Amino acid sequence: MFNIFKTNNLVGLDIGSSSVKVVQLKRTGEQLSLINLALEEIPLEVQEEADADVKNDLVADIVKKMFKEHNIHTKDVVTSLPGDDAIVRYVKLPFMSDEELKNVISYEAEQYIPLAIDQVVLDFDRLGEIEEDGQKKLEILLVAAKEEIVDRHLDLLKRAGLNPMVIDVDSFALSNAFERNYGHLEGETISLVHMGAKLTTINILEEGVSHLTRDIQVAGNNFTREIQREFGVSLAEADELKRLQGKVLTETEDIMQIEVPTKEDQSARVGESLNSLLNKLIAEIRRSFSYYESSIRKKTVTRIVLSGGSAQLKNMDKYLAEKLNVPVELNDPFKVLQISEKLFDLDFIHANAHRFNVSVGLALRGGADNP
Repeated sequence: MFNIFKTNNLVGLDIGSSSVKVVQLKRTGEQLSLINLALEEIPLEVQEEADADVKNDLVADIVKKMFKEHNIHTKDVVTSLPGDDAIVRYVKLPFMSDEELKNVISYEAEQYIPLAIDQVVLDFDRLGEIEEDGQKKLEILLVAAKEEIVDRHLDLLKRAGLNPMVIDVDSFALSNAFERNYGHLEGETISLVHMGAKLTTINILEEGVSHLTRDIQVAGNNFTREIQREFGVSLAEADELKRLQGKVLTETEDIMQIEVPTKEDQSARVGESLNSLLNKLIAEIRRSFSYYESSIRKKTVTRIVLSGGSAQLKNMDKYLAEKLNVPVELNDPFKVLQISEKLFDLDFIHANAHRFNVSVGLALRGGADNP
């Protein structure tokens, strides 16, 4: 959303709370090819570092190492802010020209942004036109972030030796990747649900246009801590247990699980330990859907497309489909990309595709015309 410069030679860089993902694409006519891809976990001690300057240095070192090891020579990147670092508002304004809108947007934004306008970086997008109470109006997407948050992000990138050309927001990078790979699904209301380490992001789209985005404070790190409490192990051990033994108990498996899981049945114990958090997650997703369906567009969500690290938990897609009574499919950000078997480990890409949705969306945001 925040365009700082414009160029076509860009890399999608997703600096998450638990890992860094990098994607570089090349466009040949209408076809997009993957030319570089990297994934690096952020060590727990770095994630938990309290000093912002020290943490920026440590994460910048990880990014520099990734670019060097993967021979990524361009320094121009598109990055994003997580949803809790940005303020997103969907507003309706009287119909006006684009030039008039540019002149009044700061004044109009003051009514919706709970911060002084001179303390934020502000951007907007014109979503469309509607007729309301006999008057023509504009639907506008407002995005704002505190200057200090943007400056901190820019500082990290500077320490990594990179040029931030565009700063987006995670939820809109997700919708960008989805639109490229799946197109406009006519007549459908799609909810992109991205289960990251820190947040679960919900973005509801109609005809490729976002009309609601919301972040839920139930995500992968919460799951890890619950597993840690259940098994009495370190966070690192709990995270490994989640990845190797993680399983969500669906109604079918609950029925089959007649007895209390034994200490040896680690997978079932992991599933049991996550029940309370999963109930909270379902409640929050239902609340988002209900608000959308009753107040915003009055249309029912017809499909959920799932991504993020916790999407890899066994049965997560089946569980969401059962509880929400909506079809769920895993989001493949590489669906329409050309990927060379000689250059890439396709098994690795298949196993980790759900983690690259944001970075693919960011690379697409940059234009991806040149390597």
